[in-house]
Amino acid sequence: MNNLPEEMTLAIEIIRQLENLDYPPETILQAMAIICQDTLNKLSDSDRKKWQQFLLGSLNQ
Repeated sequence: MNNLPEEMTLAIEIIRQLENLDYPPETILQAMAIICQDTLNKLSDSDRKKWQQFLLGSLNQ
């Protein structure tokens, strides 16, 4: 795991933690939407738009 990109390592850690908490998938998805919105709000307008498009594209795959 040491050779993985930082975002992949973080994602794996978050997934592990969420699995340990044993919440229903729907609750996790709702929480992730809140987390994404909070994080997006911390970005500049141009960066926020870029990341919104990236996230929407990722979800549509």
